[in-house]
Amino acid sequence: MPKPLKTCFVVFPGFPRACLTSRVEPLRAANEISGTEAFGWRLSAETPGQVTSSARVAFEADTALAAVHHSDLLVLLSAPTAQFTHPGSAAHLRSLRRHGVSMGAVSGGVFPLVRAGVSGNKPVAVHWCYKAAFEADFPDHPSSDQVIEVTDRLLTAAGAAAGFDMSLHIIEHRLGKAIAAEVACWFQHPIMRREGVTQVVPS
Repeated sequence: MPKPLKTCFVVFPGFPRACLTSRVEPLRAANEISGTEAFGWRLSAETPGQVTSSARVAFEADTALAAVHHSDLLVLLSAPTAQFTHPGSAAHLRSLRRHGVSMGAVSGGVFPLVRAGVSGNKPVAVHWCYKAAFEADFPDHPSSDQVIEVTDRLLTAAGAAAGFDMSLHIIEHRLGKAIAAEVACWFQHPIMRREGVTQVVPS
């Protein structure tokens, strides 16, 4: 078994807690089902310590973003209004990207992802309810109405349930279809949505 795939989840105040649990829980289940430590993860923030989610539930970030150097994948979780509060945070993300770290975001996390300048001109999955705000903030950046977008080490998901699909996508790539399918069944997530699936919006 190769070394664990290490993911660092970077949370900003007001991030949706469902976006974090939907990404982490499938990885935990995949480890348990496979009897391996295929995946590892940690929680980071610009300032380590408690970060309060949109549901007013606090999570403990165990490391500062500036101290993150060795992750395979870094995923931003935030409200769309999140701004960097520490000088150098965006530059540090760009440095990690240049040194081979894959980048991702779930839901509103695409806003700081693009603000940091790490997405290049690659399309990112934007939740339909944030589409107008995204286009107003980033009129020249391509957005996607797909559930997930995976392009050139850039992985974005348009919402918490889409984040679950993203984790299944990663599990399938690393451990195979059978493990990914069993993880999906554990959570009664019967359909694994892949790239190319368009978001459903209210009529």
